[in-house]
This record gives sequence, structure tokens and C-alpha cells, in this order.
Amino acid sequence: MIPQGDGGGLTFSVRINVYGLAGEKYVPETTKTLLAANPVQEEKTDMFNYASNGSYVDMNAGGQQTNPEYITNGLYSAEDEDGVSYYFRGNVENNNVQFGEYLEDYYVYVMRGVGDGAIFAAFHDLASCEEYKKSDSLASECLQEKLASKGDKMYWKIVRVNGDGSLRLIYNGTSSSPSNSELASSFSVGYVPYNLKDNEPKYTGYTYDNGTDSFIKREVDTWYQNTLGKSNYDRMVTSGRFCSDSSGYQDGSAFGVSNVFASMVRLGQSMTNFASPNAPTLKCPATSESYGGSYRLKAGLITADELALAGESCGVVGNSYLNPGDNDLAWYWSMTPAFSFFDDASVWNEKDFLNRYNVNNPYGARPVINVTTDNGFASGDGSVENPYILDVE
Repeated sequence: MIPQGDGGGLTFSVRINVYGLAGEKYVPETTKTLLAANPVQEEKTDMFNYASNGSYVDMNAGGQQTNPEYITNGLYSAEDEDGVSYYFRGNVENNNVQFGEYLEDYYVYVMRGVGDGAIFAAFHDLASCEEYKKSDSLASECLQEKLASKGDKMYWKIVRVNGDGSLRLIYNGTSSSPSNSELASSFSVGYVPYNLKDNEPKYTGYTYDNGTDSFIKREVDTWYQNTLGKSNYDRMVTSGRFCSDSSGYQDGSAFGVSNVFASMVRLGQSMTNFASPNAPTLKCPATSESYGGSYRLKAGLITADELALAGESCGVVGNSYLNPGDNDLAWYWSMTPAFSFFDDASVWNEKDFLNRYNVNNPYGARPVINVTTDNGFASGDGSVENPYILDVE
């Protein structure tokens, strides 16, 4: 049978999920490898009130405390829209992957601080840099600098196995152990504002006004299109699920701010001495707003919920594999709206703890992709020294 509109000259490829006699879903070889190396742990009661190192905030006891019973490391499971997802949590060291490479020298446009020369911002084209410069009277000149050299390998961390069997990866730079001393040796591909304006809640959305791209989305898309999007690796990157949860916008007086999104209620309880359990989710709540929402994208950003599942906690210094430590250049954005405080739109981000900052501040853009493969890992054990290798199919 020839599909409508096809003269018979088109070739179609179909991926089929195979079910056994017992009705079990086909499990990819990559998932089998990860499950064999990481026994699935049992979730502890209210464990998300704690960072994965067992730390939490108790203002009555003088600030951050540690409960050794809540140290949690390893592989855990949770439901997403497509089934059971397996996510890494804590100070794990065997979720490193090498996938893709730079096909040519890659340059960005950098602004550096006057005097100390530290990176202030970095963009993927001159137009974006000049656009930002117009919005900030203190911004310096835009100078071209190399982010990566031709042939540099791309390294990633496995965040989780998605419910559909694909791997969710977060960029880790051109090394499995980036120093974050300079942009070229960091896990960020740019250092940009989330949006240039912050005077309305809509600027917390990864898109807003029913489809206008945020500033950071434009930067992530440009990086992807100029790198993996031009390579054979692109066919392994799916249009995966991404969530900019703008649901539940409500009064935020309990959190000391004017209005908050649902994510603050789910993830901000460590600020209020466990008024109710933290409850990160891998399902994207429906929103009625004209900004944010659920997407299908080749590349996006991590969510605040995924950071919490990985072992990060609001205002609590943690040590998960997604925690970069106290390094200004390592600060990076999530794509989850947090609150609007006197019209200052804020989004969750990560440094040495899960936090929220105004969208017009430049921070790291750390791409996330979803990869499918039928061939499993070509080699490696996931360690820093011997990462899993995903070859192009």
C-alpha cells in the first residue's frame, strides 16, 4: 500500500516495540546494561526533603544539618508519560557517555568583565551578543573565542532511561571531567540570560506568547543545529519530551514572594521546614498559560524536578553528579519557572544547590538530549576513565 501523496519513491523506517508472551515491553540493550550494573534502589519515605548526601535545612538548629539515614546513591525508578523511568541519584560515577563530536572548530562570542577578565556572558552568534549588549549598559565588547576544536569528542551524563527506552543525556563538555575554569573546559555551551526581560511572569517560559522562543532556547537550538544537527548522530537524537512547567501560578506569601508556580510547592518545602513533602515529578503538568508547557524537541534543558530527583535540594548544599560545586562559571539554568517577585520573573537553576534567579542574569546553558539506539553501548563501563561509547548507527 502506497501512502497518500507518495509516488512510490520514498523509503520509510519504522521502530517497533516488541512485547513478549507475558506482555513485557522490549528492553533496549543500553537499559539492560545499566540495570545490570545498577540494582534499582527502593525509594525512602520523604527522601526528597533531603539532598542525596542526607543534608537538609533546619532553621531552628542553625541552618544546614545532615541525616545519615537519608544518604541516597544509585538508580531509582519513577513513572513518566511513557512508562517506567530509571533515574540516577546521588554521587554516582558510572553514568558517563561519549556521544558525538565537533565537526569543525566552534566559536562563541564572549563578554568578559572589566579588570578581572572573567567571563560575563557567551553567545552563539554575534547578533545575540549585540542584542544582549543593548539590554545591559554595563556589558563589554563581544569577542570571538573558541569553544571547541574540530574532532573534540562530546561527553554527557546519563540523567535517566526514559519510559520509552531512550536515554536522557545532559552535556558534560569535551571531557568526562570538566574543570569549569573556562568556558572551553566547562560543561556549558554558552553563558546566557534565560530571557532579556523579567518584568512579567511569561518570561519564565521556555517559550512565551504562544510560541515565541526564549533567549536561551534560541541559543540551545543554534548550538544543536550547528553541531549534532549537521552530523549523522542527529538521526539517533529523538524529538523527546521536555517540560517548562508554568502550571499552578498562585499566591506565594508562604514562601516570602508574591506569586509562585507549582514547582515551588513541589520542590521548595526545604525552605519551610518540611511543611509538606517535596514531590518531584517526571510528568509535565497541564498549564493554561500562554507560556511554558510541554514540548517535543531535539535539545532542551534539564528540569528542576530532574535536579531534585538526582539529589539536589532547594537551598541545601549537595553533592550529586549534577552538582558543580561553588564555581560561578558552572552555574547553569533549568527550564522550570519558579516565581514572580514584584514582577521579577525567576527560573530554577543549579550551582552548589538548587536555587532560583531572575531570568535576565547570564548563566550556563547545558543542553539535554534524548538518544535512541538499537545496538547498545559499543564499549565502556560508564566511569570517568572509561565512559560508555554510543557509536553512530
